[in-house]
Amino acid sequence: MNKRLIFFLIIALNSHNIFSQISTDRPDQTDSAFVMPKGEIQVESGISFENSQSNINALFRFGLVKGVEIRLNSNYLINDQLSFMKKSSFSDFEIGAKFKIFDKMFDKTKLALLSNISIPTARESFSNNAYGFLTKVNISHELSGENQLGYNIGYNKFEDQNGQILYTIVYSRSLNSFGVFFEIFGDKSSVDSNLNFDSGITYLLNKTQQLDLSIGKGLNNNLFFVSLGFSVNFN
Repeated sequence: MNKRLIFFLIIALNSHNIFSQISTDRPDQTDSAFVMPKGEIQVESGISFENSQSNINALFRFGLVKGVEIRLNSNYLINDQLSFMKKSSFSDFEIGAKFKIFDKMFDKTKLALLSNISIPTARESFSNNAYGFLTKVNISHELSGENQLGYNIGYNKFEDQNGQILYTIVYSRSLNSFGVFFEIFGDKSSVDSNLNFDSGITYLLNKTQQLDLSIGKGLNNNLFFVSLGFSVNFN
């Protein structure tokens, strides 16, 4: 009896270690269907260099209740095309939530819904000067133990502006502590359409800390960026 009890305790502890490994929504553009467990806090930060602008980003995620996480997103922008005194500022503050719709341990497909509100809190030259509303469906599909596909489809709308349909598809593969991804992402409105590609790597320092590096390029536009990031989970 004691041997059986010890056996099941070992299995339970190993299972906890597996599922407690950090899972992030960066560095790709595709938000995963993973929702933060209740009570856990995660910070995903990074810096990106894009054409004449740099962006320091921090995403705070908190597991509010089972199947629901709260998200706070902040960006600090540096624009080299503006005058020295006005070249940097925080952009509009974003608050949102992610809701788990479908997630079972032995199913290969997970589904979540993400909603964000952008609040015009920044200086005029760094702000959309309007409230914005984003809703996305997040789908994660496991091809095998190391290979996954992720998809997003969503709609982004600011007051008095044309709405945008957003889409992403990403293939990712884990290689022990390393991960690699390749992604197509874009947006389409009534006035224009953008198609982009990015790729990158992640590296697990341990089960709660991750480094990332990515690079992206527009396929029908002038977008180009390089991004470095660090994420940490407090469980």
